[in-house]
Amino acid sequence: MRLPLIAAVSALAGLLALPAWAADPSFRCSKIAHEVEDLICKDAELADLDHSLSDLYRVAMRHTPPSQQNLLKSEQRSWLKGRNDCWKDSDQRGCVKTAYEDRIRELQDR
Repeated sequence: MRLPLIAAVSALAGLLALPAWAADPSFRCSKIAHEVEDLICKDAELADLDHSLSDLYRVAMRHTPPSQQNLLKSEQRSWLKGRNDCWKDSDQRGCVKTAYEDRIRELQDR
């Protein structure tokens, strides 16, 4: 009877040892540069959106003529700045989620 209790305690201890950022975005959570990135690292849905956007951006870059790639990079940098400005919003998570969803749609429409 004690063995299941010990196993449960061990499992709980293992979960508590996980880092605060349990999500897996496209960037390294150990090297976050902005509090919005910290939010993404702690939220599985936002991390999934980040991965989706990252994959889509790579595809868009491959299908963009070299003469227009600098424009796409500039747009992405501007988008990142806008996403990072979500720290000012009263609903930071909602702002970040909307930013990702809008940018994903923009890239899909290309």
